[in-house]
Amino acid sequence: MSSTAPTTASQQANQKEPMFAQLLSLPRSFWMVNIMEMFERLAYYGVRVVIPIYIAQADEIGGLHFTAVDKGQIFFIWAIVQTLVPMFSGGFADRYGYKKTIGISIALKMLGYILMATQRAFYPFLLGCCVLALGTAIFKPGVQGTMSQSLSTRNSGVGWGMFYMLVNVGGFLGPPLAHFLYGVSWPMVFYGCAGIVSLNFLMLLTYPEVHPGGE
Repeated sequence: MSSTAPTTASQQANQKEPMFAQLLSLPRSFWMVNIMEMFERLAYYGVRVVIPIYIAQADEIGGLHFTAVDKGQIFFIWAIVQTLVPMFSGGFADRYGYKKTIGISIALKMLGYILMATQRAFYPFLLGCCVLALGTAIFKPGVQGTMSQSLSTRNSGVGWGMFYMLVNVGGFLGPPLAHFLYGVSWPMVFYGCAGIVSLNFLMLLTYPEVHPGGE
């Protein structure tokens, strides 16, 4: 005589759920921030891969023709801003809400690209790079905070995997985009990336507010 033992909670947790079922369980906020992240990376890498040529290549028609030292200083300050600001902007995202901080970051990134397209002196161009870095630093906590609040133990592995796949899709398409825009003009590279980032405002209109994790 045999009996079937009741399924424990730990056994239920260990049961493997199909990947597509996990994907279908992801909320709309998850998909909105994933699309926004893809657009943001598409624009960012569209500029990042070609900007060393624009800044410092001596024979580049339409380039800035700065020195290698100037280029190093720009990249150093850019990295400092983009790396250190999230320590503070993450707290603002928790305090004031993800949707609001994402909206501010999109506006800053657009302004940064426009400044980079229009300013040819060292310090004004550096300002444009810093504004772009600031927008990027504010953007990340809102997006990843939304991700954390939108996922559960049921679907977190698939969710973060999908997130980084779309990050890589944006990064992969960035260089071909830059090559196409460069065929028009150097300023169009930056204007085009500002236009792509502006599409995130449309995503933000459909983004349901997610309660931040902090107080």
